[in-house]
Amino acid sequence: MSIIQTIRDKAAVFVFGIIGLSLIAFVVQDAFVGGGSHLFSGSSTTVGKVNGTKIERENFDERTRAMEAQYQSQGYRVDESMRQEIQNQIWNGLISKELVTAEAQKLGIDFTSKEFTELLFSDDAPQEFKQQFTDPQTGIYNIEAARNAFKTLQKSKDAVQLRQVHDQLIDPIVLSQIQKKLMSIYTNGTYIPKWLIEKQNAVTGQVADISFVGLSYSTVADSAVKVTDADISDYIQKHKNNFKQERSRSIAYVLFNAAPNKEDSLNLWNKMEELKKPFAEAADPGVFVTRQGTKSAFFDGYMNKSRIQIPVKDSLFGLAPGALYGPYYDGNSIVIARMIGSKVLPDSVKARHILIATIDPQTGQPTLADSVAKKRIDSIQQAIAGGASFEVMVTQYSDDQGSKPVFGSLGYFPNGQMVKAFNDFCFEGKTGDKGVVKTEYGYHYIEVQDQKNFEQAYKIAYLSKPIEASVETDRAASAAATQFASQSRTAKAFDETVQKEKLNKRLAESVKEMDYQVIGVGTSRAFIKWIYSNKPGTVSDPVSVGDQYVVALITGEKEAGLQSAASARVIVEPLLRDKKKAALLVAKFGTYTTIDEAAKNAGQQVQEADSIRFADNFKPGFGNELIVIGAALNKNYQAKVSPPLAGNAGAYVVQVKNIGALPNDAANVEEQRKAASMQMKQTMGYSVMQALRDAATIKDDRLKAGY
Repeated sequence: MSIIQTIRDKAAVFVFGIIGLSLIAFVVQDAFVGGGSHLFSGSSTTVGKVNGTKIERENFDERTRAMEAQYQSQGYRVDESMRQEIQNQIWNGLISKELVTAEAQKLGIDFTSKEFTELLFSDDAPQEFKQQFTDPQTGIYNIEAARNAFKTLQKSKDAVQLRQVHDQLIDPIVLSQIQKKLMSIYTNGTYIPKWLIEKQNAVTGQVADISFVGLSYSTVADSAVKVTDADISDYIQKHKNNFKQERSRSIAYVLFNAAPNKEDSLNLWNKMEELKKPFAEAADPGVFVTRQGTKSAFFDGYMNKSRIQIPVKDSLFGLAPGALYGPYYDGNSIVIARMIGSKVLPDSVKARHILIATIDPQTGQPTLADSVAKKRIDSIQQAIAGGASFEVMVTQYSDDQGSKPVFGSLGYFPNGQMVKAFNDFCFEGKTGDKGVVKTEYGYHYIEVQDQKNFEQAYKIAYLSKPIEASVETDRAASAAATQFASQSRTAKAFDETVQKEKLNKRLAESVKEMDYQVIGVGTSRAFIKWIYSNKPGTVSDPVSVGDQYVVALITGEKEAGLQSAASARVIVEPLLRDKKKAALLVAKFGTYTTIDEAAKNAGQQVQEADSIRFADNFKPGFGNELIVIGAALNKNYQAKVSPPLAGNAGAYVVQVKNIGALPNDAANVEEQRKAASMQMKQTMGYSVMQALRDAATIKDDRLKAGY
């Protein structure tokens, strides 16, 4: 883990801060539309293609690692589920990038290095960048300070930083600006005419009273109509966009529970009870819980009250120093807490520092003798005390490459984020304190710039043990799964064994090749890979997923394309069945010239509905039948009764008694037009990107690449 990841969690500062290091390289290369930047590209396998353009595995992996590191630096645990989400996000981002840049190239849209520089050193600069050079007292972005910082940093030849800058800052800003230009072509072409708003107001202001007759589809038995596969296939062909499907597989599976049982929980509770006395008597509670292998690592510091989020926190806050609380359940753990002490501290601090490193954070190897580092940091402290510029000292001497471009600024960070010595200096001192602190990374000269939100903070040692399945519990589940799998090597045997042993067979449809979990089973990318590495009809050996074992049978596969009649039947059949029922009900209305005749032919009573408006989505008598609401506002049905109308739940005949209009004196047509235009522009970006994606040929080879 790098120093910057340990010292702070704002990766954006690192990314935006070192942009100056690559301005020269940016100017001399064609980094944008078309092939993009090739400064760092190399030969590698691909993970897919977009309209024939390869997405390189190297690029994909680097972006994935960078995002994982950013999440980790912010305190998130990157587990298998999050890792897959990150990979999907990177994948979709690379697709969007290729689609935007390719479309921009066709239209001759570019974003030059001159435009980039003008943007960066202007009031329109990205907010994440501006805040690093914004005076906290005035809130004004100091453009000259930003320029001067880059003049100092442009001599750097650090290829790693150049690459990070390109991937994490230049490319996103350039892509954003190109996309902005591209979208402006569409958004600037939007126009809402005044007459359209006036027409809408007139329609929405109408109100009608009607008489109607209705026949529900439920009056016709489902068995009276037949929906064939040919009917469904014809419907699919007429509505292809609604029935596109990705490649997927389906499985049947049986789960064998290996989760901790009541006996496992009781055994752990008893062990925790035995530890209460030695825990209470321990001279150093931190050492004690560490030696006992606590699940919650001991934090040797004070945590602010607002940041302690556990169910029993109110009980803990009332403990005297040295007192214990517990055992108690906290999720799937049993915990004993010991109060060590409390004091008032800020919940966040703003600081800056200069680091003289004594080790390489990547390798852990020494880089500078401790005595040399101490003399150097003492000299820096004396120079600043004598009037030397902190900014100049950072630029010339600091070894923290993450904060160096922003003059050592770490921004605001919460209590507990830093290594102990660094954290204690910042939070237990006061605003304006300056001094030298030694950590495992070397010597820091620190200046505390601000402290805010003071509150009570507590130092607590937690002895936490997870409730885990015993060896016996796990073996029992594993043995049951193994026995079932050995008796179920074919699809027929699988079903026979399920029935014989009275097991619960579950089904999972539409498992996609890049999924990372099966609903009901849990997260396991390895399990998904197994599903796609074997043929339909294959039965798995027991697979451990979370706290259970699963034995699965691959039951089928659907290729990418249009759904079959069989798979679409569950959706299409009700629609076509109602359509055929509608034809039968229409015939019941027979020939008529009045609403009373239509009612008599259908054997129904004429019903009344008043005050129907265009905006209604439900009316007593016919529910949410939009076709009836539309007919109610049709003046043609005043002079004569409507023909039979097929709706969602039945067929109807409508007679309009009268249509009026409600006054709308408050309507401001111009404001409505502006609002409608703004809404159209806001949705334009998504619509354009979706259209580009729908028209693209995207090949996803991540599974073949081993993801």
